[in-house]
Amino acid sequence: MEKIIDVVKLMAKTGLFFANADGIYSDREKQYITDYISGIELIGDLDPELKQEVKDSLNSKYTLEEIIQQTRDLVDGFEPQEKRAILKAIRTFINQVIRADGRVHPLEQESYMVWKRELSV
Repeated sequence: MEKIIDVVKLMAKTGLFFANADGIYSDREKQYITDYISGIELIGDLDPELKQEVKDSLNSKYTLEEIIQQTRDLVDGFEPQEKRAILKAIRTFINQVIRADGRVHPLEQESYMVWKRELSV
C-alpha cells in the first residue's frame, strides 16, 4: 500500500509540474490530473488524510529536478523489468497531461525530453 501512495503522490506532482511547464495550468489539464488521481485512488483504499495530502500537493510548485529525483527515489530498488514498467506508465501519463489542453508547448516538450534523458527512458 505504501508504494501505491508514493505513486499517487508522485503522479500528482509530476502532472502538476508538466501541466505548468508552459506557464498555463489549463482547466483541461487540471481535470485530467484530478480524474487520473481519482482513478488511482480506486485501486487502493486511501484514507481521507492521505487523499488530502495528495490534493494539497496540487497546490504546490515543483521543479523538474525535484520530479526527476523523486522518480528515481520511487523506482530505486525495483527489478529492471518493474522499473521499466513504472517509468513507462509515468511517461504515458506525462504525454497525456501535456496534450490535455490540445497543444504541446515547446517548454513542455523540452522538460519532457530532459525527464526522459535523465531517467534513461
